[in-house]
Amino acid sequence: MTKQRILLISLVGLLIFGLLLGSKVIYQKKWIDVTILSQSQQIPGVVSVKTVPQNGQNEMDVVTNHLTNLHSASLALEKLAGELPIRYLDRTNDTLNKLFGQMQFALQEGIARGNFTEMAQNVKTQAEKAGVQLELEMDNDAIYVILNQGNAQLIEVIERHGQVKFLPSKNQ
Repeated sequence: MTKQRILLISLVGLLIFGLLLGSKVIYQKKWIDVTILSQSQQIPGVVSVKTVPQNGQNEMDVVTNHLTNLHSASLALEKLAGELPIRYLDRTNDTLNKLFGQMQFALQEGIARGNFTEMAQNVKTQAEKAGVQLELEMDNDAIYVILNQGNAQLIEVIERHGQVKFLPSKNQ
């Protein structure tokens, strides 16, 4: 009789534990993701946001469509993401990728030496020579780069202190 009660209580406890764990997973996947999605769509240029597992860790992927103010969008997304790293999914092309690769010398030199005015001028000159529109902003934590060419757009946040809040962008 006592063994039956213990077995029954154990099964009920296990069932309740399973229900609570399942509810937590559903809550995180449905309500939290929906809240992040609805809040992120208020940011101009952000199409959608979702949390995805990548290499055993979660990250927040942000699908964009002609984002204009990367600095303010990044700050708003940081608040939504919490501790999750953010990856922009842009619509880049080979020309923009090549140009950004060439700009890395000036950008990294600017970060290393602190000569940001010269860095900005060098990057602007490179973009003008390539016929690409450049949006360049900076704060204490990062350099925000948007390159536009027709319908193509490359978005990159280059962190200055290795915080790993932003991951390299990917093409959609």
